[in-house]
Amino acid sequence: SKRPAHLDKRHRELLRSLSEQEWGSLVMPIVQRKLVAVDDSPESQAILGDIAACCGIQLGSEPAANAILQRNQRMLILTLRSMSLKALLSTVQRCFAQRGQQLEAMLDTLLRRCLSMWAFEGVQSKREL
Repeated sequence: SKRPAHLDKRHRELLRSLSEQEWGSLVMPIVQRKLVAVDDSPESQAILGDIAACCGIQLGSEPAANAILQRNQRMLILTLRSMSLKALLSTVQRCFAQRGQQLEAMLDTLLRRCLSMWAFEGVQSKREL
């Protein structure tokens, strides 16, 4: 079986070099898109909004992997899009670990909601989680 998508050393270094706002503008819209695919309930969207607010990030449209961005940023966006929702939420949790227990609790709640939706309704593909 194919290895799950993950951030390699180059991607991790690129994420570390970005400001929190730049980081959030790349990652959070992708998380939002994946969340809607699994659980588009107002409750989950509200939790995601709270997470973004706690991180000081404004949710907006998903970044396009276009020629304006540098090649390594385009590759990072493609990798982030191919990662599971669970892996993306873990990445958010690691990046904003200094934000404290409240953020960690919100991320855990969101992930538990998605996992329970998956168990109850059945998600087309486990890769979405």
